[in-house]
Amino acid sequence: MPLTNAEIAGILRNHADLLEIAGENAFRINAYRRAADAVKEHHRSITDQQDLTEIPGVGAGIAAALQEILDTGRYSEFEDLQESLPGSLLTILDVPGLGAKRVARFYRELGITSLPELEQAARAGRLASLKGIGPKAEANILEGIVFLQRRTGRISIGVALPLAERLTGHLAAETGTPVWIAGSVRRMRETVGNIDLVVVGDNADAVLNAVSLLLDVAHEVERDGPVASFELQQGISLRVRVAPVSEAGTILIQMTGSVEHLTRLGGPDALALAETEEACYAALGLEWIPPELREDRGEIDAARENRLPRLIEIDDLRGDLHLHTTWSDGAASPLEMAVAAARRGYQYLAITDHSGGLAIANGLKPERIVAQRAAIAEVQPESPVRLLTGSEVEVHRDGRLDFDDEILAGLDLVVASLHSGLRQDVETITNRICQTLRNEHVDIVAHPAGRLIERRQGAEYDWPRVFGAARETATAIEINSDP
Repeated sequence: MPLTNAEIAGILRNHADLLEIAGENAFRINAYRRAADAVKEHHRSITDQQDLTEIPGVGAGIAAALQEILDTGRYSEFEDLQESLPGSLLTILDVPGLGAKRVARFYRELGITSLPELEQAARAGRLASLKGIGPKAEANILEGIVFLQRRTGRISIGVALPLAERLTGHLAAETGTPVWIAGSVRRMRETVGNIDLVVVGDNADAVLNAVSLLLDVAHEVERDGPVASFELQQGISLRVRVAPVSEAGTILIQMTGSVEHLTRLGGPDALALAETEEACYAALGLEWIPPELREDRGEIDAARENRLPRLIEIDDLRGDLHLHTTWSDGAASPLEMAVAAARRGYQYLAITDHSGGLAIANGLKPERIVAQRAAIAEVQPESPVRLLTGSEVEVHRDGRLDFDDEILAGLDLVVASLHSGLRQDVETITNRICQTLRNEHVDIVAHPAGRLIERRQGAEYDWPRVFGAARETATAIEINSDP
């Protein structure tokens, strides 16, 4: 089964990290990182790209690496580098806030090659002895290690859903039978323990054997009649249930709903056997319940009384108010973004590149934001959607915004973001974000918690105060659904 762009980008990014740890040339390291970003953000699967060098940031050398990955699923140079370095160095990079540069220092100067060694060094105060680290950074690293150790081992929906979609698409195409995503992935839980699939078929053994052959299965864990569990090569558990056509709808409900939802329905065995979910729910006097609502939070009574809420669909979206272009850390120009937006049926876009305070993202200083406004006005006649001028403005640790009032007043939309100081105490960071919300120029506060699911703990706020300030000022708070 072909690798996804994200999986290929992951190989390139890991290779860049190991190159940095090994002390390789910075230009080469950055080339791999740029290529990883470009591959991940490419608008279609690179397996369909005839000339890989046409991908922005991909030269002949990296194109050859990509071709090897596409042909074999492996990259020999990366594997050779892994063998030449301690195998657990990459796991240290999982510590929130630790980059390859610091991991390289710890490896070269302190001989640290694993998480236990890093924790031991942090607790002994050895990290703080290095120039530029200090006690505070050491404490943050130790806190990150503890957070890592407390992780549940569950998978982010941002990883599980694309993989589940790829598995179902490939299996359906190869077998010609319907395949559905089920379980907590279908309910869109933020983390999941495994991937569940329901496959329609009369010969369970034949279907389950096909799963072993056609998908990224490392080994079969268990098989019990029409149900089998597998371990995927990605280290993720896969459970497959084979269902006859006449019972497919009922089994899909059984495999999708939370335990509480199924119990409220009377238990899995109380459901009438039906070909479709709609028919099964109708037999209980209920309208069809969207999978995302099947958590026993009042949805069954609502379905009985025909008052289920209408959920937002992709087709309901009319625009995007937070995006980046090549002016900062994006991968496409404003006009290219506009053309892509039109293909999605959007009517408007706000160009909100980073402000200069986020230098790592090539943020725009005041003179560049003025130049960008002029450039957007110039391409507006060619744009198939309305382009709004904006900025993702950095909120400094003391609550100041990156731009003055004159610059902010000249923008159509201001998105304010906290990227630093997320570990401030509750009172300080709450005052800081409330100050931001009360700024007359701020329209949206982006990703306020700064959380990365299973990777980084979010900031701690007095949330009632935050939401109260947002309500008073009619300022939107972004729900960042990009994991």
